[in-house]
Amino acid sequence: MPTTTRFIIISKDALFCLHLKEGLKSFPTVELVIVVASLLEAENKIARNRSNVFLVDEDSVFFDSQLMQRIAGRFNNILVVTTAAKENAVKRRLQIGVTDFALKPKMFSKADTNRYLQTILRRMTGVVASHNVTVNYKDITKTVGVNDKIIAIAASTGGVEALEKILVELPEEIPPILLVQHMPSGFTKFFATRLDGKYPFSIKEAETGDFLMKNQMLIAPAGSHMQMVVTQNKLAVDCFLGPKMHGVIPAADILFESIANILKRNAVGVILTGMGADGARGLMLMHMQGAKTIGQNKESCVVYGMPKVAKDLGAIDYELPIDRIASKIVELI
Repeated sequence: MPTTTRFIIISKDALFCLHLKEGLKSFPTVELVIVVASLLEAENKIARNRSNVFLVDEDSVFFDSQLMQRIAGRFNNILVVTTAAKENAVKRRLQIGVTDFALKPKMFSKADTNRYLQTILRRMTGVVASHNVTVNYKDITKTVGVNDKIIAIAASTGGVEALEKILVELPEEIPPILLVQHMPSGFTKFFATRLDGKYPFSIKEAETGDFLMKNQMLIAPAGSHMQMVVTQNKLAVDCFLGPKMHGVIPAADILFESIANILKRNAVGVILTGMGADGARGLMLMHMQGAKTIGQNKESCVVYGMPKVAKDLGAIDYELPIDRIASKIVELI
């Protein structure tokens, strides 16, 4: 039975979301907090993020009773309504699958916010422990820790075609793959959707809190940096806004550096065709920590920029044509 909570907050109140998300993340029993602006968007994220607490801010989001009933019927989640209204105005929600409700503070002073968060967590801890929350144990067995190996890939110009030449040669059973592919904002989600289903492992655009799982590739979302973190003794990703590095976001250097700091030698780093220097310094850090590193050779690159800078730094263990990189990855893992 799960002992932690993974929240989806549905609200358009920016101040409410800021206070609630930051406050909840400080509790050790809270594993993940995601904020969305509609019930429909939340429904699409429940299974994907294995969330077990569904918190609806009725003061800022239209409460669609039919949609809520559908969600309650599809998922065995804990459904909570939070509102500044009086309790008797909320009790009717309990008749359609809502598990609980909590009165939202009228003002977000530090003391009021802390009391509100304590109320939420106190109620949720008991309900999570007693609730038969659906958990995908098959996925849990695929998660990995710091003693497992992962594959990290960076690519830019020409990288889409190069990546597919690698993926098609990989076996069905693979360690987690993390990818930074430079793309305009909004394109990585479509890219992940297009790739998913073409290969025997799953591929998705990464979201903060996603655990690294065997037989899965996470693609850094365009417009956000992605780093690897340790959560609940498992490897996960954190996607966050920040300044561009080397003129790009996401930057492979940020991902590679986080991997070097956490996994040491338990990683394989790959840098593919692309303009500029992104990824070279991070790959050097991985190399210095004992990870095995691969660079695409000049002859098979569309732009021999990123791999060349990495090679010049001494960060490359194996420089190979694109059609030999997949077999080398398999050999190294």
